[in-house]
Amino acid sequence: MHSVRPFPLPERALRTDGGMRRLGVEIEFGGLQGEAIIEALIGTLGGTATARSVAEWRLEGTAIGPMRVELDSRIVQQVARDVNAVSVPRWLADITEWTTDVLERFASSLLPWEGVTGPNALNELHGAEGIVTALRDAGALGTRQARHFAFGVHLNPELPDLRGDTILAYFKAYLCLKDWLRERCRPDATRVVSPYISDFESDWVREVVSPLYTPSLEAFMDEYMRANPTRNRSLDLLPLFSSIDSVRVRQAVDDPLVSGRPALHYRLPNSEVDDEAFTLRALWLDWLEIERLAADADRLRAMGEAYASWLTRIRLPFDDGWARETTRWLH
Repeated sequence: MHSVRPFPLPERALRTDGGMRRLGVEIEFGGLQGEAIIEALIGTLGGTATARSVAEWRLEGTAIGPMRVELDSRIVQQVARDVNAVSVPRWLADITEWTTDVLERFASSLLPWEGVTGPNALNELHGAEGIVTALRDAGALGTRQARHFAFGVHLNPELPDLRGDTILAYFKAYLCLKDWLRERCRPDATRVVSPYISDFESDWVREVVSPLYTPSLEAFMDEYMRANPTRNRSLDLLPLFSSIDSVRVRQAVDDPLVSGRPALHYRLPNSEVDDEAFTLRALWLDWLEIERLAADADRLRAMGEAYASWLTRIRLPFDDGWARETTRWLH
């Protein structure tokens, strides 16, 4: 794999236990079938692959650690597993192989494949750039190549600690910067109208970004889940909350796909793996602005107060005024 410059680190790069913080990456894409994807990734990152079915692969020993590659549908994954599990007479073997091939081809034309890394230390995050290179060189397609391709790239940054004030600072920082991030990411229209990256309700945002909003962690979790009982937010806190109190989350949100991990789930960027200008580094540099704002209590308090005030104004649809205002805060 060709050399890639290390990504810059945030001010709070370490967890409170002294270990380097970690980040997982999820990249959705189309245009390829499973074996071609695995061949491309191993050719760039090394390692070995094991197929659970035509819809699910596991990679071990790559340059960026273990990875999953799978069709992004639990139903298709289960059907593919069931087909593999059925013991058939020899004369049916060819038909079974044909069935699984048709299943993969049909599902691949409609559903995204997803490459998922394990959590990598932030000082090794640049290695994940090889995924984009491998997929692009193999002919993977990104978000803008078809109307039904609502593909995204998700970043899952581990937090320095799981204290309530830390979590709230990161969330407030994200809310203050989300309009600016949307301008930077330019989410495809298909993704905007889909439910996957739905925005937070503005009246609730105005309450949360106010410097006066300082609930306990438990109260914040309950209020967040009442206002957002879904994974479909541009910044999803449910995996983080589930890692802290899974029972609380299950009682508030009826979704078996919520799984716990001590990380935020940032879902906003398009997956433009077929664009030579697209890099994970650019997405990370944008995320660093959230890191900086979350770590600067005075600036976060002042910006939250200004944003809360701005949200009280009468605004036209698609008003980008706060995104422009954010640029002045950042520069």
